[in-house]
Amino acid sequence: MSLERFVYVIAFEGDKFVMVRHRSRAWEMPGGRLLKGETYEQAAVREFFEETGMSLHITGEIGKDVKGGRVFVGLVNGRLSNRPSESNIAEVRDFSELPNELSFPLVEYETMLERAKIIVETFKRGKNIDASASPR
Repeated sequence: MSLERFVYVIAFEGDKFVMVRHRSRAWEMPGGRLLKGETYEQAAVREFFEETGMSLHITGEIGKDVKGGRVFVGLVNGRLSNRPSESNIAEVRDFSELPNELSFPLVEYETMLERAKIIVETFKRGKNIDASASPR
C-alpha cells in the first residue's frame, strides 16, 4: 500500500501569510494531492495557484510528513487571477496572526509557521530583500 502524496504551502506576502477558507472546513494553508507524474514542487505551485489565484516562488521546504506529505515555504509572486479556480475555496486572505477558526489543530500551524518564517527570513537575507516575514 502506497502513501497518499500531498503538499501544502506556507506563503508570505510582505509580513503576512496566505490562508484559504475551505467551504466545508475552516482556515488552512493552501495545498492538496499530487497528480499522476507530478513532482511535489510542481504540485505545490499548482495547488497554490488553484486555491489562491496567486503565483508562488518556492524558497524552501520544512520537511517531509510521515504520512506522505511535504510542506513548502515561499513568497507570493503576484495575483494571476481574481478568484481561485478551486470551487471548494470560499475565501483567500492574508494574516499577520493565525485566525481562531482553523481546520486542523493550532499546534500544527504554530510550529510550521515559526519554521517557515525562519526559512523566508534566511532566503531574504541571502537575496538582500528588505521586506520582513516576521510580525512587527
